[in-house]
Amino acid sequence: MPLAMSLFKTLISHHFHTLFKPQNPLHRSQVINSFLHKSLLCSSLFYSSKTYSPRFEDGIEPAEDNDQKENKKPLDVIFKEAVSERLGENAESSESESEEENKELKSRLRELEREVRRLKAKSSCKDDLKKKESKKSKRKSLYAVFTNQESYIERHAERIKEEPEVYKELSPDMEVFVNHLYKEGYFNNANFMRGNKLEFGCFESRYGRDFIKFAAEKFGKDNQEIAKWLSGSDLKKVALFGCPSLARKNIFAAKRLRKVFEIQENTVCTKCVLKQSCKFVNQSVWKGDTKNLNLAVVMRVITLYALESVPPELAVPNEIKVSVSKLLKEVLKLSQSIS
Repeated sequence: MPLAMSLFKTLISHHFHTLFKPQNPLHRSQVINSFLHKSLLCSSLFYSSKTYSPRFEDGIEPAEDNDQKENKKPLDVIFKEAVSERLGENAESSESESEEENKELKSRLRELEREVRRLKAKSSCKDDLKKKESKKSKRKSLYAVFTNQESYIERHAERIKEEPEVYKELSPDMEVFVNHLYKEGYFNNANFMRGNKLEFGCFESRYGRDFIKFAAEKFGKDNQEIAKWLSGSDLKKVALFGCPSLARKNIFAAKRLRKVFEIQENTVCTKCVLKQSCKFVNQSVWKGDTKNLNLAVVMRVITLYALESVPPELAVPNEIKVSVSKLLKEVLKLSQSIS
């Protein structure tokens, strides 16, 4: 095929050269006729070579070309297929990566949970230690600051923790009074008494002693009319002695008793051995009825002396003990006479 085309081009260029070369008219007509004849021959040769070539035989193109045409796809289809394949690969890789990340996150979360538990345990221990230290490092009194010694409250708190809560036996006067309270029903709600039977051994604990104080004060509220018949001299001796303890309620009960007898606070507080640890030194009582004697106040004060529930620094003289014993007997006698 390329050989035929080159021959055809050579003949055409030669004949055009001879055709347009200046000659006589007759010769020109002959040349034209010969050119037409030769050109027809060349065209027939070109057509025959084209028709009988293996590519164009029977007007059917080769199967390879047909397959290539069929296999040819538009660019947008090829691009979409490539993108989808890439996305599929990315999705698979992202899924595997996400699974690995989830595993790592879960393991980290477990480690964090363990660490949080450890920190909580440590913080709870630290809080307990801080509470204990704060309890120990409370504000000290002036006595504790200047003498470098613990106050009574601190010593008493430590003593409560260290010493067993076991007390002495009740005095004979106190046993008689407790027996009277038991008969009057003031120990009906006492869960420490077995079978609701009175046993004085039950009062050798701190809880039993506190229950006696509660029952005696309740008895005073229920029998207020007895107060006006009590011995004033014995009550005044007890009032002048001071406060039986450093508890707030006990301090103000003693102050109310002193207020009834118009005893100045400074006359009592200046000679009190507990004044360095007391928060209410020289403070008077103004609220409530301070002119009339309250039997509940009296019972709170004398019961503490009768049970010997006083600080060890406070040495109770025999004179005060005798006055307390007399007052208990008077209360018991007056209660029996009224009932």
